[in-house]
Order: sequence, then C-alpha cells, then structure tokens
Amino acid sequence: MSSYMFRQRCRARGDFRVNEIREFLSLLKAAFHWPAVYDSRSKVVDLSEKALRETLVKKTDKLFPGIGASLSFFSIPPRDRDDNTRFVEIHTGTQSGERFNDTYSVSLGDGSDVSDLVPFLGSITIFRPFEAFIQEDENEYRLDAYDRQNATPGFVVPAIIRGFHYLDEEMADSIGGIEYCLEAPAWDVQEFCEGVLIRLVPGLFDPDNPEHLRIQMQAMEYFGLL
Repeated sequence: MSSYMFRQRCRARGDFRVNEIREFLSLLKAAFHWPAVYDSRSKVVDLSEKALRETLVKKTDKLFPGIGASLSFFSIPPRDRDDNTRFVEIHTGTQSGERFNDTYSVSLGDGSDVSDLVPFLGSITIFRPFEAFIQEDENEYRLDAYDRQNATPGFVVPAIIRGFHYLDEEMADSIGGIEYCLEAPAWDVQEFCEGVLIRLVPGLFDPDNPEHLRIQMQAMEYFGLL
C-alpha cells in the first residue's frame, strides 16, 4: 500500500517562523477535519503565538542551539494512534551557517483523505520553501532518493522529480531555469509562488502505475537527473 508524505524545505534564517507554523497547523486542521492538534503527550496544542513560541524555545537543542528545535504534532492523541493518525514533523529555527535546513512535513497515509492538493499549495505560499513535494515511500526507495540527495550536499539540486514538486527560482535554475521547466514533459507545469510547480500526473502519483513511472522517467531525463 502506498504511503505519502508532504515535505517542505526552507533555508535556515534563525527564525522559528512561529506565525507560519500556526498558519500551517490551522490549515491542516481545517483541510483534513482534525478535531484538534495534539502534542506527543496527547495534550491539545495551544496554537497561540505565545504558547507555541515557548514550546519551541523549550525544544531547542541545549548543546547545539544553532540547529534549532524539533517537535511533532498529531491529528489524534498519540496514545490512541492508529493507521489513520496523521503526524506533523517540524524542524525550525536553524541558524544561518548550519548545514541543516528548516523542514515542515505532514504524513498523508495512503492518501485516501487527500481529495485535492489545494492545502499543499496554500502551505507553500505560507512558508515560501526552496523545495516542496509529495513523496511516496516506495517510489523514493526504488529511485534511491535518499542516496541521490546525499550525493548533492546543500540540497542544491532536486534528488528526483516527484508527482507534485515545487522548486523556487534558485532550485529551478539548478535544472535549467523556470522557462526550461515550463516546457517539461509533464501533465502540468506552471509558475507558482516564487518558482515553478511541476505536476507529473493529475492527483497523487501511483508508484504501481506504469504510465506514471514512464512520465516520471521522461521528466527526469529531461532535467538530466538520470
């Protein structure tokens, strides 16, 4: 069974991005009809600016504060988690000069409750990441996405092209530029936010669909990623 995750990567700037995180969590809560957002102790999260900032300060690494804070949120209390539990992973507040990026991700399970991709577009406009995409675990494994990314330190080039993949202008330049991206062999490519949004196929990418895989390979060849 497919397993999806929406990931966003932002360049470190030494800012917790508290207001952006609040907007992100509120967006997810509304889009996926979560009754509340819970922390790792199964308590309802106070999404006020003050409370969230205090939590992030507490979660900041004490030995290496420059790498920022990491925390997780859940769609239902973790003590009651099941296959329908969605979790949010956040790493934020990284100082400029560190080798880490800030990341804001949410699990989507098998994607059965993803009726449209509008919430993800909204999230991109909130965080303004340099890269954002919906990954599917099996597809990542087959294409060695993790090793590919490690082979290009600094995230200067995308590892692979996913079914839903946003690149800011700088990242788009790494594979030919926005105008070149707009001519890619994909279902839809358009300028969006501060860069370009590539959609290989309508809806979610299916790693077991030969046509989806063919389109992905065609796009990756076009961008010189094979």
